[in-house]
Amino acid sequence: MNRTITRLTRVFFISALSINSAMALPIDWTGTFGVDTHLLNNFRRTNDRITKNAATKTGTQGIASGDNGANFQTYVFKLNPQMIVNDGVTLKGELSTGSIRGGYAGDNSANNSDPSNTGNNSYFFTSPAQRSGLNINQMYMELYADTALVKLGRMSKHYGLGAIYDGGNEAWDRFFTMYDGAEAEMKIGNFSLIPSWSKISSYDDTNRKSQPAGGWDVREMGVVAKYDNKNRDLEVSVLYAKRHSERKNSLYNSTTTTGEIDREKNEVTIINPYLAKKWNKFKIALEAPMMTGDYGRVYSATQKSRVTSNAYILEAKYDLNPKWDIGTNLGQISGDKGSSNKFEATYLHPNYHVADLMFRYHYPSFNEGTKSVFDSSITNTRYYKLYANYKSDKWTWKGSFVIANALETAQSGKRSYHHEENYAFTSTQKQSKDFGHEIDFGFDYRWNPNVTMSGYYGYWFVGDYYAFSNTNQKINLENVHGGGLRATLEF
Repeated sequence: MNRTITRLTRVFFISALSINSAMALPIDWTGTFGVDTHLLNNFRRTNDRITKNAATKTGTQGIASGDNGANFQTYVFKLNPQMIVNDGVTLKGELSTGSIRGGYAGDNSANNSDPSNTGNNSYFFTSPAQRSGLNINQMYMELYADTALVKLGRMSKHYGLGAIYDGGNEAWDRFFTMYDGAEAEMKIGNFSLIPSWSKISSYDDTNRKSQPAGGWDVREMGVVAKYDNKNRDLEVSVLYAKRHSERKNSLYNSTTTTGEIDREKNEVTIINPYLAKKWNKFKIALEAPMMTGDYGRVYSATQKSRVTSNAYILEAKYDLNPKWDIGTNLGQISGDKGSSNKFEATYLHPNYHVADLMFRYHYPSFNEGTKSVFDSSITNTRYYKLYANYKSDKWTWKGSFVIANALETAQSGKRSYHHEENYAFTSTQKQSKDFGHEIDFGFDYRWNPNVTMSGYYGYWFVGDYYAFSNTNQKINLENVHGGGLRATLEF
C-alpha cells in the first residue's frame, strides 16, 4: 500500500512539473544599471551672499543663497522584460525604481517625504537600510498582423532626434515620453504610416486620484508618415498630432501668486518634420518641431493665450578615419516675450543635451527645490557646438566647445518671461543675450563588452545674461565648473 502511494505521489509531482514546463513562457531580460558621482562648483553662478530675497525675487536670474557647491551620487536602473506569448503576441515592459528611473545614493524612494523614517536610528552604524519601490514604467503588448504592427498599453514614444518625443532609450536617459494608448504601424515597402491615440493624463490633483469621468483628461491623436530607405541611408518623416486637454486637467492647470489659474479647454497642434541622410563618411540630421493652437489661460485668469513656438535643430558628423570623427550641433529654440496673448517658447525634452553643464541642470532647484535638478530643458536660445572624438580599441576621448545666446531677453519697461522658472514679469532693466560658452572633455573606457567606465569635466564661462537682477545692481558672476565619473552596465 505504501509503495502504491509513493508511486502515485511521484507521478503527481512529475505531472505537475511537466505542466509547469509546458505553461512557462520564454522571457528575455535586457536592461541597464549604472552608478555615478558628480562634483559641481559655483552652481549659483555667483558668490554674492544674497541674490534672491523677498525684495529682489521677481525677474532676477539669481538663485537663493545657501550652498554653492554640489557633491552627489546617483544611480539608474532599467529592467526590460520581453515575454513571447505566441507567434502573434509579445508582451514588453520596463521596470525601474525612484522618480528618475533611479535615484540618489542615500535617498529613500519608499518615503521621500521623511527620509529618516527607516526605523530606530539611535545606533549610528546599525540603522536599517533605505527602502525603494519598484515602478512599472511601461507595459504593453505587440500584436503582429499581416497589415500592421499594433501596440496596446503603456509605452514610450520616440521620434526623430528626440528633441520633443524621446523614448529614453539611452543608458542614462532619466526621463521618457510615456503614452497610454494604441499605435499601429502599417508598412508598404519603404513607406510607413503610424497612427496613434493616447491618453496623457486623467488625474484630479485636488483629490489625488485618477478620474474616469473624462473632465480631467488630456488626450492626443496623431500620425507619422515616414519614408525609410536603408539602401540609400535616407529617412524622411513628418509627425502631425493634436493634444486636447479638458478644463479640469491637473497636467496644465497651474498655481500663480494670484491663485490657481483654470486654463479651461485647450488644443495644441504639433507638426514635426525630420530628415536624416548619410553619404559614406558624412551624416546629417534635421528636426523642426512647430507648435500652434489654443494654450489656455497662461498668464491670467481672464485672458487666453495662443501658442506659436518652434525649434530648428541640426546634427552633422564626419568620420575622418576609423579613429577620428568631428561634428557640429546647431539649434535655434524659440523663447517667449512675456506677452499675455501669445506663448512662444519651446522647451526641448530633458534628455536632449548639448553640453555637460549649460542647460544640463535646473540650477535653482539645488537650493530652492522646486523640481528635480535633472529636469532641465533647452529653451530660448541659439547655440553652436563643435566636437571631436578619438577612438581606440577600448578608449574614446571626447572634446567639445559650445556657445549660446538668448533669443528673447528682458527689456526695460516691457513684459518679459523668466524661462528658467516659468513666469512673466515686468522688467525695469535691459538684459544681455550672452549665455556664455563652455569647454567639455570626457572619456569612455570599455572595461568589457557590457561595462563602460566614463568621466567628464566641463568649464562654463557664464555670460552676462545671468547677471540680470531686475534692479540697478547686477549680479557678480562666477564661472561654473565640475566633473564626474560613471560606471554603466548594459545587458
